[in-house]
Amino acid sequence: MKTRIISTIIISSIFALFFSSCRKDDRAAQLHTDSQEIVFNKNETIQYFGITNMGNETMDYQVSTNDDFLSVSPASGTIGFNQLAKIQVTAETSGLDYGLHSGSIYIQSNGGSNFVDVTIFKPYPDPPALWWDIDYIKIANNTDREYITVRNDGEGILEYELNTTSSWMDFSQNSGSLSPGQEDKVWVIADKTGLSNDLYSGLVNITSNGGDANIAVDMEVGVYSVSFFNPTYTVIDIKVAGFAWAKIPVLDRFNFVFPSNPGAIIYEAETKGETVNFQQLGLTLTWDETINLGNENSPVFYLNISDNFFFLSAKNYGSRDLNQWSINWETEYQFDENVTIPNDGYEYYFGYYDALNNSNVYARLVGTSNDAVWENGKEFNFPWTENQGILVESDLKSNVVKSSRAFNKDASESEMLNLKPQTQKTIRTRNAQSLENTNRK
Repeated sequence: MKTRIISTIIISSIFALFFSSCRKDDRAAQLHTDSQEIVFNKNETIQYFGITNMGNETMDYQVSTNDDFLSVSPASGTIGFNQLAKIQVTAETSGLDYGLHSGSIYIQSNGGSNFVDVTIFKPYPDPPALWWDIDYIKIANNTDREYITVRNDGEGILEYELNTTSSWMDFSQNSGSLSPGQEDKVWVIADKTGLSNDLYSGLVNITSNGGDANIAVDMEVGVYSVSFFNPTYTVIDIKVAGFAWAKIPVLDRFNFVFPSNPGAIIYEAETKGETVNFQQLGLTLTWDETINLGNENSPVFYLNISDNFFFLSAKNYGSRDLNQWSINWETEYQFDENVTIPNDGYEYYFGYYDALNNSNVYARLVGTSNDAVWENGKEFNFPWTENQGILVESDLKSNVVKSSRAFNKDASESEMLNLKPQTQKTIRTRNAQSLENTNRK
């Protein structure tokens, strides 16, 4: 019995000694890096990696590189068990050629050594890009100038020139050179000498190695003009008391010219969508009010459509044509439109409809008893902004259901829609006032 007890004590002592020798308290310093590669993408100049000591012994480390375009910080330090040192790697790319460059970061310590590969991509700069702040300016009767801001939104050097065919128009500078992000304020200067009283129109042409621009210019000479702008999707018909009806093209203006400020004007205007055969689509939206001009100097007004309405367009690149459209189906604002959109992938224009939280659009897949369906909050979302429009698209992924609609129009002769104009864009103007549409008929 005594021998067995002694043997047990000896074995226990040996195991205790073995495990004690393996405890972390006695583990040597051990280097670990959290990354083996750093990639600098376009415009990046700083990246980081981490060094950790996995042993209990204090670890002294040194970080270095032989590449002139790289630097590291801190270059040395001391860390204890499980402590992390965050190393910043800075890339200086200004002296590098375009393309891929490789480098290395070396880490040495009493816990071992390691390295981190570095890859830098220096792309060719983006080309210069012309930006301008306004598409329409009006030089009032009491001044002889207005300005255009020109900026370089690209990365190369922008070289630009300004030209015009109007003999009365000149510029504070006819050309310029802009570094990335730099801008010039160029004044359009009018020489009214010898001109009879009238409203004159011209065009500023900006050409550059980063794109071109055209800015419309109106100039008052001894007169007072009221300008109405059309920011909508369709032509606006407008009448000011004392003048005949006029048409305002999409993203354009019409000027009513007076000998002097009339104090107030009464105007009415309307717009609507139409088929190629001039059949109305959707609502007719109207404006009708008196404008007190007061001390207004050469005013510009925007004829905006309120967010109570939306303009609808559609694109079909599915396998079948679409016809028998219902907008806002099963609501008191429902419209049925007997139009066909072929499956050609082009965008077609409808008209204006009431914007509802539960607005929807239905269309029959020609030759079937199924409907393609789009609903607000699912297939589209209203931005709830002035002049809002939505595009519904059919690609066989749209929601399709067995039709239960009773189409309320004669479906025997379907109309064709107008294609979206290629020039549709946002017009930029300064100091324009909003005349929001809140009526319909």
